[in-house]
Amino acid sequence: YIMFAPDDLPKPFYLAYQDVPTAAPAEALAAGAPDAAPPAAAPPAAETPAEVRPGEGVMVETGTKVVNLADPGGRRYLKATIVLEVAPPPELTTTETPKKGEGGGANAAQAAFTDAMNKRLPIINDAITTLLSSKTFESIYTVEGKEALRQEIMQQLNERLPDLHVIAVYFTEFVVQ
Repeated sequence: YIMFAPDDLPKPFYLAYQDVPTAAPAEALAAGAPDAAPPAAAPPAAETPAEVRPGEGVMVETGTKVVNLADPGGRRYLKATIVLEVAPPPELTTTETPKKGEGGGANAAQAAFTDAMNKRLPIINDAITTLLSSKTFESIYTVEGKEALRQEIMQQLNERLPDLHVIAVYFTEFVVQ
């Protein structure tokens, strides 16, 4: 979705969607109300998990990256520490507590998730390093440039690792010299 907002709104902001009934009440249709909409077809049942919003995912630290920028002469470099927020796997989103005598299911699921992420870190680091080193100072020194870079990192990682859904990218350190 594309949304245009006035400049006086605080940024960044996130849209919140509410469920709006798509079918008009039966009484309005029976009464022949002119503004009553005909009932809409029910949306197909989604098999994907509910959408996870920023702040609800699992944080994955990718470490500090130091790369030369693509400026002429190669005299500028970027030092950035990046944290990814990814959608948690279904095993981590269950709220069931283990029964007495059972092992900590949440701890085992967390350990499995951490192990899987550690195996993917070389792919993640390669994608981020390649993308960062392709940028110029002019393209990343503004707030808009950093936001565009966030979106590019998310897109790149979601393309390379489709089963890992990146929700947000956070720069905890960003130095250009």
